[in-house]
Amino acid sequence: MIIKLDEQYDLKRFDLDLSDPKCVILASCQGAASEWNRQNTNQVFPYDRIAWVDGKPCESQDVLDMLKRDKASPIQLILERPRKRLLYLKKPGVLGLDVTFTLVDTKPWKASVRPWISSIQEGLVAEWNANMPELSVGPHDRIISVNSKGGSPAELADMLAAAEDVVELEVLHYNL
Repeated sequence: MIIKLDEQYDLKRFDLDLSDPKCVILASCQGAASEWNRQNTNQVFPYDRIAWVDGKPCESQDVLDMLKRDKASPIQLILERPRKRLLYLKKPGVLGLDVTFTLVDTKPWKASVRPWISSIQEGLVAEWNANMPELSVGPHDRIISVNSKGGSPAELADMLAAAEDVVELEVLHYNL
């Protein structure tokens, strides 16, 4: 989906999660996103990723640099909608999954809305990916729930660490 903003200032009014250096997502549909949705049929949603800005791949530092500029100029965003993946993992065994999140919430940084996968090693998730390539997950994907329970990023990470027997993960997958 393509979004054209009249000036960079409009980007400042989006509620963004910049906690993952490689994956900028909409934290909510407040501010400029809400205005966009009222005025356009192509709706934006929480967790949509800003994949490109003005024809260039988008990373958190790019957005931060853009927000610091005084020059107001039109910008074009290309958003990617994540695909939901449900993983069913049977223990015993290690998950082989590292997750990351930040609790920092100071403008323009926003605390992570959900933990994201920082790496995958040998273990149940790597086996899942090998056996189910069409439903695989990878770095930068967001974990939405563990065993059908949501929560804060810290709560989800704790549930993941404490899970026994069957682990059901709901993950939003991005094309990174």
